[in-house]
Amino acid sequence: MRLIALITAFAGLLAAEPALAQSWTWTLYENRTALALANEVPDTPQLAAVLECTPGSGQARVSIYPSGEHTRPVVSQFRTTDAAFAAFVASGKLAVKSEAGEGQIAMAPEHRSKLERFARLCGA
Repeated sequence: MRLIALITAFAGLLAAEPALAQSWTWTLYENRTALALANEVPDTPQLAAVLECTPGSGQARVSIYPSGEHTRPVVSQFRTTDAAFAAFVASGKLAVKSEAGEGQIAMAPEHRSKLERFARLCGA
């Protein structure tokens, strides 16, 4: 009986695993002084990437946290008028290099409206 309960509990954990993988999302945080677009598992410390800016500044900072590869994020600065940033907004794909390493973002189409809003609000 105890073995059946243990197997049932283990099966429940295995069934929940795909749901955990699907819990990653892009969340736009905004107020008058700062914007952040985060690729995260909400309400956890799990973070894959963050885009930050001051509204109207025309500049954005991109921090990518490669899973387990580096202790520091791969960070890059962009002007919102840069061709590379415009291409990122259009495609949802970005690759950056820094002294901390390399990182990539691939944003699913359903989240691109958040990226477009971020770019619009950050623009000068």
